[in-house]
Amino acid sequence: MTPILSMRSIIKYYPVAGGQVAAVNDVSFDVMPGEILGIVGESGSGKTTLSRIAARLIDHSDGRIWFDGHDITHQTGRRFARSPLRRQLQMVFQDPLASLNPRFRAAEAIGDPVRRLGTDDERRNRTALVTQAAVHAGLPERLLSSYPHQLSGGQRARVDIARAIVLKPKLILLDEPTSALDASLQAHVIRTLLDLRRDLGCTFIFVSHDLNLVRLISDRLLVMHQGKVVEQGIAQEVFENPQADYTRKLIAAIPQLGRSLTA
Repeated sequence: MTPILSMRSIIKYYPVAGGQVAAVNDVSFDVMPGEILGIVGESGSGKTTLSRIAARLIDHSDGRIWFDGHDITHQTGRRFARSPLRRQLQMVFQDPLASLNPRFRAAEAIGDPVRRLGTDDERRNRTALVTQAAVHAGLPERLLSSYPHQLSGGQRARVDIARAIVLKPKLILLDEPTSALDASLQAHVIRTLLDLRRDLGCTFIFVSHDLNLVRLISDRLLVMHQGKVVEQGIAQEVFENPQADYTRKLIAAIPQLGRSLTA
């Protein structure tokens, strides 16, 4: 099976006083169609930077990237935004309130990718596509006329998810999508993502510092520390038999591993 995303020897430098620092340092991994890849690490580990490079929102300093069989290594974020491949790679952000245009009703926000990236036929059928995406994301149709400030945190998260899936992309990256939600809303969002994989065959990269959530949702796991991947493998195996000292410390710090989606 061919990976939907391959990243090889990715490096991202940021300038600092007196030189530069590698926020991501020689990272390589693949994402297979239909899987959920979890990326974990403490704040400053480089996981968000890596996800934004993968989404082509920021440019990398070195390394190679292939998406859906295409070498996009030399496509800048600005150029990729105009590429036909853009519609196949979408992102759900950490703070839906900040990522949603406050002047857009929910239906307009969800339909914005259709307006910008859709075919003529998809644009003509935008209302139906928006409604379908909202249903898949678990957002009641009656809320489509609401503005972001009129929605709860969980509802805004569902708008963000619906916006990401409206064009049925091949890969969706989620950057801490539940960090601002309480435990019950987190469980609802996780159920939604698992339902989307089952119903639509979605492929996800799930970035989080919450190892409980990552264990619940991920097939494979990347553990990052100081810009490097210190461990990767099948998620259950990593949790049951971690090889890296840093991974063991992360797992030891989890107050409870057994939280259930049905709890």
